[in-house]
Amino acid sequence: MADHREALRRIAAHEPLRAWSADATDLPWGDPAFSERMLREHLDQAHELASRRLDTIERQTDRLIEWLRIGPGSSLLDVTCGPGLVAAAFARRAISVTGVDVSPAAIRHAIEITAGMPCTFIEADVREVPLPLAEFDAAIYLYGQSGVPRPDDLREILFRVRRSLRPGAPLVLEMRDAATVDRSPASSWWAGADDLFGREAHVVLTERAWDPDARATVERHLVLDVETGALSIFGVTERAFEQPEIAAILSQAGFPKVEFRPGWDGLLFEGATDWLVAIGQ
Repeated sequence: MADHREALRRIAAHEPLRAWSADATDLPWGDPAFSERMLREHLDQAHELASRRLDTIERQTDRLIEWLRIGPGSSLLDVTCGPGLVAAAFARRAISVTGVDVSPAAIRHAIEITAGMPCTFIEADVREVPLPLAEFDAAIYLYGQSGVPRPDDLREILFRVRRSLRPGAPLVLEMRDAATVDRSPASSWWAGADDLFGREAHVVLTERAWDPDARATVERHLVLDVETGALSIFGVTERAFEQPEIAAILSQAGFPKVEFRPGWDGLLFEGATDWLVAIGQ
């Protein structure tokens, strides 16, 4: 029988949660096996934990086109595009899309579902990907992914996005509304198999905390393989930006004019009121 004592000792001795610590910076999106498991979550229409449901995406796309003031023949940069669900919705409206994401499974799926559409996908880290200069008519950075990088990294990402846009072109940045962020500590556990954290039977211990110095929520999942006793750790940090901070970061990146749209202007979908959209130009 496997000896689980070492894993249990590591669990018992784990460090307090701190923003962007080694085991709570971001999920391993680029890992091939993890990306395959995450793709299944993206495509699951029973929840909106990874990607939004297809009917929600269709309605959001119409709203985004209105805010971005683009139409047929326009070009769009989709930052952290995931499996291409949003890109496909724009492409069906005759808007050409270039999507960037670090997940190999997501990029593969995006290419598959947009075959014959005006879409290009790049498998790369958005912090490092070379982008063309003054190429796009608009850009989107959705579903709170901009809260995950360190603030300095976010500034660099936004600066690179700005350089890829034509003069005056807008960016839509969707972030979690800081006023709705749960700052209370929490912990839970469950047993699972063939899910996001692995194919074999495992026990997951999840803990969440608020790091007041970083003004960020930190979540860590300790995953114990039932048979082997192997311990895997997954964690992510999400910064909660207030509106003045968002405006300042966008201005520093070259978007001096910022308009805020809380709760998607009343668009109805699961958790809509938890989100804040900033339109930078």
